[in-house]
Amino acid sequence: MRIAFMHRRLAGGGTEADLCRMASGLAARGHELHVFVAKADAAPAGVTVRRVPIVRAGRVARLVSFALAAPRAVATERWDVIVGFGRTPRQDVVRVGGGTHRSYLARMEAADQRGPRRGPYHRAVLWLERRMFAPDGHRAVIAVSRRVAREIEDDYGVPASHVRVLYNGVDLERFHPARRAVDGRAVRSELGIGDGPVCLAIGTGFVRKGFDILLRTWREQPPAGAALLLAGDDERLGRYRREAAAGGPVQVLGPRGDVDRLLAAADAVVVPSRQEAFGNVVLEACAAGVPVVTSRRVGAAELLAGVGDDLVVDDPEDTRTLRDAIVRALGPDWARRSAAARSRAEEFPWSRHLDELESFLGEVARAR
Repeated sequence: MRIAFMHRRLAGGGTEADLCRMASGLAARGHELHVFVAKADAAPAGVTVRRVPIVRAGRVARLVSFALAAPRAVATERWDVIVGFGRTPRQDVVRVGGGTHRSYLARMEAADQRGPRRGPYHRAVLWLERRMFAPDGHRAVIAVSRRVAREIEDDYGVPASHVRVLYNGVDLERFHPARRAVDGRAVRSELGIGDGPVCLAIGTGFVRKGFDILLRTWREQPPAGAALLLAGDDERLGRYRREAAAGGPVQVLGPRGDVDRLLAAADAVVVPSRQEAFGNVVLEACAAGVPVVTSRRVGAAELLAGVGDDLVVDDPEDTRTLRDAIVRALGPDWARRSAAARSRAEEFPWSRHLDELESFLGEVARAR
């Protein structure tokens, strides 16, 4: 197949990393992949990057100019299937890796993390969402979890028959329990942690990820006396570091390129996100043999059924319930939980995701 992907950036968060893995994986299977972007540091292996000129005078201008220019650039050639990764008004397939912006705003308002006012940027994003989820904006939708599928159906009235849930995959070699013996000890030594229990949280955008909830939990009473590591970036990173220094055994590490090594040092991963379409770190932690404490607001929590149900809380804002789940994760049943987590991750290798993606895009291409 000759396939076009559209997304404004190739570097950034989880969606960008997923795009690169999907593009290079499909290219390795013999498909011709072109990625239309406004900015790219490097091309994924076997993939052609096509730059789309945009207006760079401000965030709204960058967003809207790419959304309008990219489909026009793609339309000048013939493709078997065109995939938009969000915020482009026309494509064959919309791949939704971050949930709907409408649901995100509603969740943050409910948590008193933002007010009801909509600035120009948020109004522009909502306008683009309405366009891409309208009947003439897509032929089909890929959702990364059932939770996201429900958001798309409820927020924009997209028929369930148009939405396919494709869970992400995980690198089972990079994330492996065997790395605990060497990498785990090395990281603990580097960070001066010692042999006590360690909880780890990873993500960008600390409020959406619920890291403020973890800081509050550790200030009140560190669960099972565990140390807490927060890895990732935030525009108020300095503030979080000052809060961490004010109480509890907490380290705010900032952005890290060695997530696999950090997971090897952790005894539990905590994902208390207020809104999370999937959460790759859930599968990565499971692959590394690390029990995961999370909430039902996280799409990947759907994959923990039967292996960690008692570690999935209804409301991450409930610090008492969250703390109790963390204590269970670190408890005497840890070895069984670790083995069960790894076993579940082995059901979702990246090759399985590529198989399902390739098949689905083939269906859309034949119908097109």
